[in-house]
Amino acid sequence: MRKSGRISKRMMAVMMTAFVAAASLMGCQSDIVDNYLEDLGMIDPDNKVDQTLTGENDNVSNEIEQESAQASATAVTVNPDGDKDSFPSLGDNESAADEQFSSTYTETSGAETDKDIQKAREEAGLTEDGIEALKKQQEGLYAYERLTDAGKTLYVEMLAVLQNLASDVTVSTTSDEAIELVYDYVMADHPEIFYVDGYQYTNYSVGDTITRVSFTGNYLYGEDEVARRKTQINEAVNKCLAGAPSTDDDYLTIKYVYEYLIAHTDYDMEVEDNQNICSVFIDGRSVCNGYAKAAQYLLGKLGVPCTLVVGTVDTKNSTGVRHAWNLVLCNNAYYYLDVTWGDASYQTVSGETADAAKLPDVNYDYLNVTTEEISKNHEIFDTIAMPLCSSMSDNYYVRENEYFTNAELSLIGDLFDRRYKDGSENVTIKCASDDVYDELFEALITNRKVFDYLQGDTSQVSYTTFQDTRTIIFWI
Repeated sequence: MRKSGRISKRMMAVMMTAFVAAASLMGCQSDIVDNYLEDLGMIDPDNKVDQTLTGENDNVSNEIEQESAQASATAVTVNPDGDKDSFPSLGDNESAADEQFSSTYTETSGAETDKDIQKAREEAGLTEDGIEALKKQQEGLYAYERLTDAGKTLYVEMLAVLQNLASDVTVSTTSDEAIELVYDYVMADHPEIFYVDGYQYTNYSVGDTITRVSFTGNYLYGEDEVARRKTQINEAVNKCLAGAPSTDDDYLTIKYVYEYLIAHTDYDMEVEDNQNICSVFIDGRSVCNGYAKAAQYLLGKLGVPCTLVVGTVDTKNSTGVRHAWNLVLCNNAYYYLDVTWGDASYQTVSGETADAAKLPDVNYDYLNVTTEEISKNHEIFDTIAMPLCSSMSDNYYVRENEYFTNAELSLIGDLFDRRYKDGSENVTIKCASDDVYDELFEALITNRKVFDYLQGDTSQVSYTTFQDTRTIIFWI
Protein backbone atom coordinates (compact mmCIF):
# COMPACT_ATOMS: atom_id res chain seq x y z
CA MET A 1 0.00 0.00 0.00
CA ARG A 2 1.22 3.48 -0.82
CA LYS A 3 0.45 6.54 1.28
CA SER A 4 1.19 10.14 0.46
CA GLY A 5 1.05 12.73 3.18
CA ARG A 6 2.00 16.15 4.34
CA ILE A 7 3.08 16.90 7.87
CA SER A 8 2.59 20.45 9.15
CA LYS A 9 4.59 21.21 12.16
CA ARG A 10 4.30 19.22 12.93
CA MET A 11 1.85 -19.47 -31.59
CA MET A 12 2.44 -21.19 -34.12
CA ALA A 13 0.46 -21.10 -37.47
CA VAL A 14 0.76 -24.07 -39.87
CA MET A 15 0.45 -23.82 -43.66
CA MET A 16 1.12 -26.96 -45.64
CA THR A 17 4.73 -27.86 -44.84
CA ALA A 18 5.76 -24.25 -44.14
CA PHE A 19 5.49 -23.04 -40.58
CA VAL A 20 5.42 -19.49 -39.24
CA ALA A 21 6.31 -18.93 -35.59
CA ALA A 22 4.36 -16.52 -33.42
CA ALA A 23 4.66 -15.65 -29.76
CA SER A 24 3.51 -12.89 -27.43
CA LEU A 25 4.51 -9.25 -27.40
CA MET A 26 5.97 -7.82 -24.25
CA GLY A 27 3.59 -4.88 -24.48
CA CYS A 28 3.15 -3.97 -20.84
CA GLN A 29 -0.36 -2.79 -21.65
CA SER A 30 -3.95 -3.68 -20.85
CA ASP A 31 -7.51 -2.92 -21.81
CA ILE A 32 -8.00 -2.12 -18.14
CA VAL A 33 -7.07 1.49 -17.44
CA ASP A 34 -4.98 1.22 -14.31
CA ASN A 35 -2.59 3.52 -12.56
CA TYR A 36 0.92 3.09 -13.88
CA LEU A 37 2.09 3.13 -10.32
CA GLU A 38 -0.02 0.05 -9.74
CA ASP A 39 1.89 -1.51 -12.65
CA LEU A 40 5.00 -0.85 -10.62
CA GLY A 41 3.44 -2.84 -7.80
CA MET A 42 3.69 0.27 -5.67
CA ILE A 43 0.19 1.40 -4.81
CA ASP A 44 -3.37 0.39 -4.19
CA PRO A 45 -5.39 3.53 -4.93
CA ASP A 46 -8.27 2.26 -2.80
CA ASN A 47 -5.97 2.50 0.19
CA LYS A 48 -4.04 5.64 -0.77
CA VAL A 49 -4.35 8.23 1.97
CA ASP A 50 -3.31 11.88 2.13
CA GLN A 51 -2.62 12.90 5.71
CA THR A 52 -2.39 16.27 7.41
CA LEU A 53 -1.11 16.72 10.96
CA THR A 54 -1.53 20.06 12.75
CA GLY A 55 -0.20 21.01 16.15
CA GLU A 56 1.73 18.86 18.57
CA ASN A 57 -1.30 16.73 19.52
CA ASP A 58 -3.10 16.99 16.22
CA ASN A 59 -5.62 14.46 15.06
CA VAL A 60 -5.06 12.84 11.68
CA SER A 61 -7.63 13.77 9.05
CA ASN A 62 -7.85 11.26 6.20
CA GLU A 63 -9.02 12.13 2.73
CA ILE A 64 -9.35 9.22 0.34
CA GLU A 65 -8.00 10.23 -3.05
CA GLN A 66 -8.25 8.08 -6.14
CA GLU A 67 -5.27 8.77 -8.38
CA SER A 68 -5.73 8.77 -12.14
CA ALA A 69 -4.52 5.78 -14.00
CA GLN A 70 -2.21 4.54 -16.69
CA ALA A 71 -3.02 1.26 -18.37
CA SER A 72 -1.49 -1.74 -16.70
CA ALA A 73 0.26 -4.35 -18.75
CA THR A 74 -1.51 -7.13 -20.59
CA ALA A 75 -0.74 -9.80 -23.14
CA VAL A 76 -0.98 -8.84 -26.82
CA THR A 77 -0.49 -11.38 -29.56
CA VAL A 78 2.43 -10.56 -31.85
CA ASN A 79 5.47 -12.10 -33.42
CA PRO A 80 8.10 -13.33 -30.94
CA ASP A 81 10.47 -11.52 -30.94
CA GLY A 82 37.91 -6.81 -26.81
CA ASP A 83 38.19 -8.66 -23.35
CA LYS A 84 35.11 -8.44 -21.19
CA ASP A 85 33.33 -10.19 -18.38
CA SER A 86 30.95 -12.96 -19.37
CA PHE A 87 28.36 -15.30 -17.97
CA PRO A 88 29.76 -18.65 -16.81
CA SER A 89 29.04 -21.87 -18.66
CA LEU A 90 26.84 -24.61 -17.23
CA GLY A 91 27.79 -25.87 -13.81
CA ASP A 92 28.36 -29.51 -12.92
CA ASN A 93 24.81 -29.90 -11.62
CA GLU A 94 23.10 -28.11 -14.52
CA SER A 95 21.60 -29.80 -17.58
CA ALA A 96 21.61 -28.31 -21.05
CA ALA A 97 18.21 -26.96 -22.04
CA ASP A 98 18.09 -28.85 -25.33
CA GLU A 99 19.18 -32.33 -24.27
CA GLN A 100 15.77 -33.71 -25.18
CA PHE A 101 16.40 -32.79 -28.82
CA SER A 102 19.77 -34.55 -29.13
CA SER A 103 18.38 -37.26 -31.39
CA THR A 104 17.00 -34.67 -33.82
CA TYR A 105 20.29 -32.95 -34.59
CA THR A 106 21.76 -33.75 -38.00
CA GLU A 107 24.87 -33.20 -40.07
CA THR A 108 24.55 -30.51 -42.72
CA SER A 109 27.94 -30.71 -44.38
CA GLY A 110 29.84 -33.25 -46.41
CA ALA A 111 29.89 -34.68 -49.90
CA GLU A 112 26.41 -36.14 -49.56
CA THR A 113 24.84 -32.72 -49.02
CA ASP A 114 22.91 -31.31 -51.96
CA LYS A 115 24.90 -28.60 -53.77
CA ASP A 116 22.05 -26.08 -53.66
CA ILE A 117 21.62 -26.67 -49.93
CA GLN A 118 25.33 -26.23 -49.37
CA LYS A 119 25.45 -23.09 -51.50
CA ALA A 120 22.66 -21.47 -49.46
CA ARG A 121 24.50 -22.29 -46.26
CA GLU A 122 27.79 -20.92 -47.54
CA GLU A 123 26.14 -17.68 -48.63
CA ALA A 124 24.91 -17.29 -45.05
CA GLY A 125 28.46 -17.81 -43.77
CA LEU A 126 27.85 -21.37 -42.61
CA THR A 127 31.09 -23.01 -43.59
CA GLU A 128 32.90 -25.18 -41.05
CA ASP A 129 35.30 -22.33 -40.28
CA GLY A 130 32.44 -19.83 -40.16
CA ILE A 131 30.49 -21.94 -37.67
CA GLU A 132 33.48 -22.34 -35.38
CA ALA A 133 34.24 -18.62 -35.52
CA LEU A 134 30.63 -17.78 -34.65
CA LYS A 135 30.69 -20.24 -31.76
CA LYS A 136 33.79 -18.57 -30.40
CA GLN A 137 32.07 -15.18 -30.52
CA GLN A 138 29.08 -16.46 -28.53
CA GLU A 139 31.10 -17.76 -25.60
CA GLY A 140 29.97 -16.17 -22.36
CA LEU A 141 26.47 -15.28 -23.57
CA TYR A 142 23.94 -16.48 -21.03
CA ALA A 143 21.48 -18.43 -23.20
CA TYR A 144 24.12 -19.83 -25.54
CA GLU A 145 26.02 -21.36 -22.63
CA ARG A 146 22.96 -23.35 -21.63
CA LEU A 147 22.87 -25.51 -24.77
CA THR A 148 24.56 -28.74 -25.80
CA ASP A 149 27.33 -28.48 -28.38
CA ALA A 150 24.91 -29.58 -31.10
CA GLY A 151 22.41 -27.00 -29.81
CA LYS A 152 25.12 -24.36 -30.01
CA THR A 153 25.68 -25.33 -33.65
CA LEU A 154 21.98 -24.86 -34.38
CA TYR A 155 22.11 -21.55 -32.46
CA VAL A 156 24.90 -20.11 -34.63
CA GLU A 157 23.24 -21.43 -37.80
CA MET A 158 20.04 -19.56 -36.98
CA LEU A 159 22.02 -16.51 -35.86
CA ALA A 160 23.92 -16.42 -39.15
CA VAL A 161 20.69 -16.67 -41.12
CA LEU A 162 19.23 -13.73 -39.20
CA GLN A 163 22.39 -11.63 -39.36
CA ASN A 164 22.56 -12.06 -43.13
CA LEU A 165 18.81 -11.66 -43.69
CA ALA A 166 18.98 -15.03 -45.44
CA SER A 167 16.10 -17.29 -46.40
CA ASP A 168 15.40 -21.00 -46.73
CA VAL A 169 18.69 -22.16 -45.22
CA THR A 170 18.89 -25.77 -44.07
CA VAL A 171 19.79 -26.12 -40.40
CA SER A 172 21.02 -29.06 -38.36
CA THR A 173 17.81 -30.32 -36.79
CA THR A 174 14.58 -32.01 -37.84
CA SER A 175 12.68 -30.81 -34.77
CA ASP A 176 10.38 -27.80 -34.86
CA GLU A 177 10.53 -27.72 -31.05
CA ALA A 178 14.31 -27.43 -31.13
CA ILE A 179 14.01 -24.53 -33.56
CA GLU A 180 11.47 -22.80 -31.32
CA LEU A 181 13.65 -23.18 -28.23
CA VAL A 182 16.92 -22.18 -29.84
CA TYR A 183 15.33 -19.20 -31.60
CA ASP A 184 14.25 -17.89 -28.18
CA TYR A 185 17.83 -18.36 -26.95
CA VAL A 186 19.30 -16.48 -29.91
CA MET A 187 16.95 -13.55 -29.41
CA ALA A 188 17.58 -13.51 -25.65
CA ASP A 189 21.29 -13.02 -26.29
CA HIS A 190 21.10 -10.60 -29.23
CA PRO A 191 19.17 -7.35 -28.69
CA GLU A 192 20.89 -5.88 -31.75
CA ILE A 193 18.67 -8.04 -34.00
CA PHE A 194 15.92 -5.43 -34.11
CA TYR A 195 14.80 -6.22 -37.65
CA VAL A 196 13.35 -9.69 -36.94
CA ASP A 197 9.98 -10.37 -35.34
CA GLY A 198 9.69 -14.11 -35.81
CA TYR A 199 10.69 -16.91 -38.14
CA GLN A 200 9.46 -19.49 -40.62
CA TYR A 201 10.62 -23.01 -41.22
CA THR A 202 9.86 -25.62 -43.84
CA ASN A 203 9.88 -29.39 -43.29
CA TYR A 204 11.10 -31.60 -46.11
CA SER A 205 9.90 -35.17 -45.83
CA VAL A 206 10.26 -38.58 -47.42
CA GLY A 207 7.06 -40.39 -46.66
CA ASP A 208 6.27 -39.66 -43.02
CA THR A 209 9.87 -38.94 -42.11
CA ILE A 210 11.21 -35.38 -41.93
CA THR A 211 14.63 -35.41 -43.57
CA ARG A 212 15.62 -31.77 -43.25
CA VAL A 213 14.32 -28.38 -42.15
CA SER A 214 15.06 -24.95 -43.60
CA PHE A 215 14.92 -21.74 -41.59
CA THR A 216 14.00 -18.16 -42.53
CA GLY A 217 13.64 -15.03 -40.42
CA ASN A 218 10.60 -12.77 -40.56
CA TYR A 219 12.36 -9.58 -41.59
CA LEU A 220 10.76 -6.23 -40.82
CA TYR A 221 12.99 -4.30 -43.21
CA GLY A 222 15.24 -4.75 -46.21
CA GLU A 223 19.02 -4.44 -46.10
CA ASP A 224 19.09 -0.70 -46.84
CA GLU A 225 16.62 0.17 -44.10
CA VAL A 226 18.41 -2.08 -41.63
CA ALA A 227 21.67 -0.28 -42.41
CA ARG A 228 20.04 3.14 -42.03
CA ARG A 229 18.58 2.25 -38.66
CA LYS A 230 21.86 0.77 -37.46
CA THR A 231 23.50 4.12 -38.15
CA GLN A 232 20.84 5.94 -36.14
CA ILE A 233 21.12 3.46 -33.29
CA ASN A 234 24.91 3.76 -33.23
CA GLU A 235 24.69 7.54 -32.97
CA ALA A 236 22.33 7.33 -29.98
CA VAL A 237 24.34 4.58 -28.31
CA ASN A 238 27.60 6.48 -28.72
CA LYS A 239 26.08 9.50 -26.98
CA CYS A 240 25.20 7.30 -24.04
CA LEU A 241 28.55 5.54 -23.92
CA ALA A 242 30.40 8.87 -24.01
CA GLY A 243 29.01 9.73 -20.58
CA ALA A 244 29.50 6.33 -18.98
CA PRO A 245 31.77 6.20 -15.93
CA SER A 246 35.29 4.90 -16.40
CA THR A 247 35.26 2.28 -13.68
CA ASP A 248 35.82 -1.37 -12.89
CA ASP A 249 32.81 -1.26 -10.56
CA ASP A 250 29.94 -2.91 -12.44
CA TYR A 251 27.42 -1.33 -10.09
CA LEU A 252 28.27 2.19 -11.21
CA THR A 253 27.94 1.17 -14.85
CA ILE A 254 24.58 -0.51 -14.29
CA LYS A 255 23.28 2.47 -12.30
CA TYR A 256 24.37 4.81 -15.08
CA VAL A 257 22.54 2.82 -17.77
CA TYR A 258 19.44 2.48 -15.56
CA GLU A 259 19.26 6.23 -14.99
CA TYR A 260 20.20 7.12 -18.57
CA LEU A 261 17.46 5.02 -20.13
CA ILE A 262 14.84 6.36 -17.73
CA ALA A 263 15.92 9.95 -18.41
CA HIS A 264 15.88 9.50 -22.19
CA THR A 265 12.90 7.17 -22.69
CA ASP A 266 9.16 7.65 -22.18
CA TYR A 267 6.81 4.76 -21.66
CA ASP A 268 4.51 4.64 -24.70
CA MET A 269 2.45 1.65 -25.77
CA GLU A 270 1.60 3.14 -29.15
CA VAL A 271 5.08 3.79 -30.52
CA GLU A 272 6.26 1.69 -33.47
CA ASP A 273 9.00 -0.88 -32.97
CA ASN A 274 8.28 -1.01 -29.24
CA GLN A 275 9.47 -4.62 -29.14
CA ASN A 276 13.02 -3.72 -30.11
CA ILE A 277 15.77 -1.19 -29.48
CA CYS A 278 14.71 1.13 -32.33
CA SER A 279 11.91 2.51 -30.18
CA VAL A 280 14.38 3.50 -27.46
CA PHE A 281 17.38 4.72 -29.43
CA ILE A 282 15.56 6.30 -32.38
CA ASP A 283 12.17 7.33 -30.99
CA GLY A 284 12.92 7.70 -27.27
CA ARG A 285 9.67 5.88 -26.45
CA SER A 286 9.04 2.23 -25.72
CA VAL A 287 7.55 -0.50 -23.54
CA CYS A 288 9.17 -3.17 -21.40
CA ASN A 289 10.73 -5.21 -24.21
CA GLY A 290 12.37 -2.12 -25.66
CA TYR A 291 13.65 -0.93 -22.29
CA ALA A 292 15.06 -4.35 -21.40
CA LYS A 293 16.74 -4.93 -24.76
CA ALA A 294 18.22 -1.43 -24.74
CA ALA A 295 19.63 -2.00 -21.25
CA GLN A 296 21.09 -5.31 -22.40
CA TYR A 297 22.61 -3.71 -25.49
CA LEU A 298 24.22 -0.82 -23.61
CA LEU A 299 25.54 -2.97 -20.78
CA GLY A 300 26.99 -5.40 -23.30
CA LYS A 301 28.84 -2.52 -24.94
CA LEU A 302 30.17 -1.53 -21.52
CA GLY A 303 31.34 -5.03 -20.67
CA VAL A 304 28.68 -5.93 -18.11
CA PRO A 305 27.04 -9.34 -18.74
CA CYS A 306 23.29 -8.90 -19.14
CA THR A 307 20.55 -11.03 -20.63
CA LEU A 308 16.84 -10.76 -21.31
CA VAL A 309 14.35 -12.24 -18.86
CA VAL A 310 10.72 -12.81 -19.84
CA GLY A 311 7.76 -13.76 -17.74
CA THR A 312 4.67 -12.20 -16.24
CA VAL A 313 3.87 -9.60 -13.62
CA ASP A 314 0.93 -9.06 -11.32
CA THR A 315 -0.71 -5.66 -10.97
CA LYS A 316 -3.70 -4.61 -8.90
CA ASN A 317 -6.26 -5.37 -11.60
CA SER A 318 -4.40 -7.89 -13.74
CA THR A 319 -2.47 -11.08 -13.20
CA GLY A 320 -0.18 -12.96 -15.56
CA VAL A 321 0.68 -9.89 -17.64
CA ARG A 322 3.56 -10.52 -20.04
CA HIS A 323 6.68 -8.54 -19.21
CA ALA A 324 10.42 -8.35 -19.89
CA TRP A 325 13.34 -7.30 -17.69
CA ASN A 326 17.01 -8.25 -17.22
CA LEU A 327 19.44 -10.46 -15.38
CA VAL A 328 22.86 -8.86 -14.79
CA LEU A 329 26.16 -10.16 -13.49
CA CYS A 330 27.40 -7.34 -11.26
CA ASN A 331 30.78 -7.70 -9.58
CA ASN A 332 30.49 -11.51 -9.87
CA ALA A 333 27.01 -11.76 -8.37
CA TYR A 334 23.63 -12.12 -10.11
CA TYR A 335 20.86 -9.53 -9.76
CA TYR A 336 17.60 -8.66 -11.50
CA LEU A 337 17.10 -5.28 -13.13
CA ASP A 338 13.78 -3.85 -14.33
CA VAL A 339 14.29 -0.49 -16.01
CA THR A 340 10.65 -0.23 -17.08
CA TRP A 341 9.38 -0.44 -13.53
CA GLY A 342 12.08 2.00 -12.50
CA ASP A 343 10.69 4.67 -14.83
CA ALA A 344 8.28 6.88 -12.94
CA SER A 345 7.92 9.39 -15.79
CA TYR A 346 4.76 7.57 -16.74
CA GLN A 347 2.61 8.46 -19.69
CA THR A 348 -1.13 8.95 -19.70
CA VAL A 349 -3.61 6.55 -21.15
CA SER A 350 -7.16 7.42 -22.18
CA GLY A 351 -6.55 11.05 -21.21
CA GLU A 352 -5.91 10.31 -17.53
CA THR A 353 -2.79 11.30 -15.60
CA ALA A 354 -1.00 10.31 -12.42
CA ASP A 355 0.35 12.64 -9.75
CA ALA A 356 4.00 12.98 -10.72
CA ALA A 357 4.69 15.38 -7.86
CA LYS A 358 4.59 12.55 -5.35
CA LEU A 359 7.10 10.28 -7.04
CA PRO A 360 10.84 10.59 -7.67
CA ASP A 361 11.90 10.65 -11.31
CA VAL A 362 13.63 7.29 -10.82
CA ASN A 363 12.29 4.43 -8.73
CA TYR A 364 15.30 2.43 -7.55
CA ASP A 365 13.30 -0.47 -6.13
CA TYR A 366 14.22 -2.52 -9.21
CA LEU A 367 17.95 -1.79 -9.52
CA ASN A 368 19.91 -4.92 -8.64
CA VAL A 369 17.37 -6.90 -6.64
CA THR A 370 17.20 -10.48 -5.42
CA THR A 371 15.05 -13.32 -6.64
CA GLU A 372 13.00 -13.01 -3.45
CA GLU A 373 12.36 -9.32 -4.03
CA ILE A 374 11.52 -9.54 -7.75
CA SER A 375 9.27 -12.56 -7.13
CA LYS A 376 6.85 -10.44 -5.12
CA ASN A 377 5.28 -9.32 -8.39
CA HIS A 378 7.28 -10.96 -11.22
CA GLU A 379 7.13 -14.59 -12.35
CA ILE A 380 9.88 -15.87 -14.62
CA PHE A 381 9.16 -18.18 -17.56
CA ASP A 382 11.13 -21.41 -17.47
CA THR A 383 12.21 -21.22 -21.13
CA ILE A 384 15.70 -20.27 -19.96
CA ALA A 385 16.71 -21.34 -16.46
CA MET A 386 17.67 -18.40 -14.28
CA PRO A 387 20.03 -18.49 -11.30
CA LEU A 388 19.10 -17.71 -7.71
CA CYS A 389 19.92 -14.07 -7.03
CA SER A 390 20.56 -13.76 -3.31
CA SER A 391 23.28 -11.12 -2.91
CA MET A 392 22.42 -7.67 -1.56
CA SER A 393 25.94 -6.27 -1.83
CA ASP A 394 25.23 -4.21 -4.97
CA ASN A 395 21.57 -3.48 -4.37
CA TYR A 396 20.96 0.22 -4.98
CA TYR A 397 19.79 1.01 -1.46
CA VAL A 398 22.67 -0.87 0.12
CA ARG A 399 25.28 0.85 -2.04
CA GLU A 400 23.75 4.29 -1.46
CA ASN A 401 23.48 3.77 2.31
CA GLU A 402 19.70 4.07 2.23
CA TYR A 403 19.08 0.51 3.45
CA PHE A 404 18.17 0.21 7.13
CA THR A 405 18.42 -3.07 9.00
CA ASN A 406 17.41 -1.36 12.25
CA ALA A 407 15.60 1.80 13.28
CA GLU A 408 18.69 3.73 14.39
CA LEU A 409 17.67 7.39 14.19
CA SER A 410 21.23 8.71 14.19
CA LEU A 411 21.71 6.97 10.84
CA ILE A 412 18.54 8.63 9.60
CA GLY A 413 20.04 11.99 10.54
CA ASP A 414 23.22 11.17 8.63
CA LEU A 415 21.16 10.30 5.56
CA PHE A 416 19.27 13.59 5.69
CA ASP A 417 22.57 15.49 5.98
CA ARG A 418 23.97 13.70 2.91
CA ARG A 419 20.91 14.39 0.83
CA TYR A 420 20.89 18.06 1.71
CA LYS A 421 24.58 18.31 0.79
CA ASP A 422 24.12 16.63 -2.58
CA GLY A 423 21.08 18.75 -3.44
CA SER A 424 18.59 15.90 -3.60
CA GLU A 425 14.88 16.58 -3.79
CA ASN A 426 14.04 13.73 -1.47
CA VAL A 427 15.33 11.40 1.19
CA THR A 428 14.50 7.75 0.54
CA ILE A 429 14.58 5.18 3.32
CA LYS A 430 14.47 1.47 2.39
CA CYS A 431 13.71 -0.86 5.29
CA ALA A 432 15.03 -4.40 5.53
CA SER A 433 11.96 -5.76 7.33
CA ASP A 434 8.38 -4.92 8.25
CA ASP A 435 9.45 -4.34 11.85
CA VAL A 436 12.04 -1.74 10.85
CA TYR A 437 9.51 -0.06 8.58
CA ASP A 438 6.89 0.09 11.34
CA GLU A 439 9.37 1.47 13.87
CA LEU A 440 10.66 4.18 11.55
CA PHE A 441 7.16 5.11 10.43
CA GLU A 442 6.06 5.55 14.01
CA ALA A 443 9.15 7.53 15.01
CA LEU A 444 9.46 9.78 11.97
CA ILE A 445 5.84 10.32 10.99
CA THR A 446 3.55 9.45 13.88
CA ASN A 447 5.86 11.02 16.47
CA ARG A 448 7.15 13.72 14.04
CA LYS A 449 10.83 13.02 14.65
CA VAL A 450 11.47 13.84 11.01
CA PHE A 451 11.44 17.52 11.95
CA ASP A 452 14.64 16.97 13.92
CA TYR A 453 16.48 16.36 10.65
CA LEU A 454 14.98 19.03 8.38
CA GLN A 455 17.00 22.06 7.33
CA GLY A 456 15.74 25.44 6.15
CA ASP A 457 11.97 25.77 6.10
CA THR A 458 10.80 23.15 8.57
CA SER A 459 7.17 24.22 8.85
CA GLN A 460 6.02 21.21 6.85
CA VAL A 461 7.26 18.20 4.95
CA SER A 462 5.59 15.95 2.40
CA TYR A 463 6.16 12.24 2.41
CA THR A 464 5.25 9.16 0.39
CA THR A 465 5.26 5.62 1.74
CA PHE A 466 5.23 2.27 -0.05
CA GLN A 467 4.36 -0.36 2.51
CA ASP A 468 4.75 -3.33 0.15
CA THR A 469 8.35 -2.44 -0.66
CA ARG A 470 8.98 -0.96 2.81
CA THR A 471 10.04 2.41 1.46
CA ILE A 472 9.55 5.89 2.94
CA ILE A 473 10.27 9.04 0.91
CA PHE A 474 10.46 12.54 2.40
CA TRP A 475 10.42 15.51 0.02
CA ILE A 476 12.93 18.14 1.06
